[in-house]
Amino acid sequence: MTVNLPPQPVPAADPTVDELLQDVDGVVVDWDGTVVDNAEIRLSALQQALASYGVDVDPQWYALNCGLPIREVIVRLAGPRTLPVEEIVPASRRLLLNGPPPRLIDSTMNLLRRAEALGLPRAVASAAAGVLIHPLIDRLDLGELLPVVVTAESVARGKPAPDAYLEAARLIGRAPSRCLAVDDAPDGITSALEAGMRVLAVRDGLLVPVPGLIPG
Repeated sequence: MTVNLPPQPVPAADPTVDELLQDVDGVVVDWDGTVVDNAEIRLSALQQALASYGVDVDPQWYALNCGLPIREVIVRLAGPRTLPVEEIVPASRRLLLNGPPPRLIDSTMNLLRRAEALGLPRAVASAAAGVLIHPLIDRLDLGELLPVVVTAESVARGKPAPDAYLEAARLIGRAPSRCLAVDDAPDGITSALEAGMRVLAVRDGLLVPVPGLIPG
């Protein structure tokens, strides 16, 4: 079911946003914590899915590791223990899919809408599973704004490897060095930098340029 959102006007030129998009040929964004503010929802779902196994998830630890694929997060949380990952992952996903839709992050949405108005191609590059992202894109009516979606299943290596961002650049037909990436997690930022993109980090709802590239 699609969430009925009020129509969005075509954004007028914003000096700050236009400066961020200067000399850019495409925009590639992470999903969780970048387009949607769902960190607390994801943390709660994971905590509930792990509760019966006696595993607690520290919010500060999760904030630093939430950019990883969920299976990797669970393995790191387990430590020397062996947890039934293939049971925990579906349980966490069911909780997420049955919950309310998350809030959109205004700064990222403003950037994407301005990029759309300027005719710049846009894509998602996420470490999350497609089964979580595609239904939300439909519910939030973001299909036209984000027509290209790279998920965990799309690439051989997850973040912090650059594969997701490189694949997104390939699909929108732009050189990675000409793309602007937006991500909120350390592993995602590393992924985008290693792909050779300019990067904005989401910090407290704001878009903050990340200086430099990782030496190759």
